[in-house]
Amino acid sequence: MNVRVRHWNPFSAFVSGLIALAIGLGVLYLGQQWRTHTQQQIAAMVKTQGTVVEVVARTKLRDGERRTLFYPIVEFRTANGEAIRFENDAGSNPSAYRVGDTVEVLYDPQTPQSAMIDSWMIWLPSTIVMGFGGFIAVIGGLTLLDAIFKLLKIGGLLGLLGILLLRRRREQRM
Repeated sequence: MNVRVRHWNPFSAFVSGLIALAIGLGVLYLGQQWRTHTQQQIAAMVKTQGTVVEVVARTKLRDGERRTLFYPIVEFRTANGEAIRFENDAGSNPSAYRVGDTVEVLYDPQTPQSAMIDSWMIWLPSTIVMGFGGFIAVIGGLTLLDAIFKLLKIGGLLGLLGILLLRRRREQRM
């Protein structure tokens, strides 16, 4: 029985770790920008009380599976007394709201019809993106550090520079 042992190439791991770290930090940055945008949107909105007047069930076909989500319809009054009714974008199953529930509503005074319920769901998308980016950045950083330590063990910092210079010369010859 022939068993092939694959040797670990610290230089490839170094490059892979560097790429993963850069991608992770980029995704983390995008998530932070999304979060900042959400904060700016909310800062421009007015907060008021609303009442759930109806809960609508919507069934969607997703990946060949029928799924029913319940969406609250909320009514509130703007600062100038105008009555507004809207359906919240986020649905759930089971329903997170019942008819008659009082909820915090955020609305833009310029377009009060584009209101939303003030809940943790507002922050969920940016948090997921930031968590994913942070995870990839940590994995890339650990891979990078591991490769650096292995390269230093091979020949110290001068060995690392030598490997980089040899690679560059090989690429220039081709």
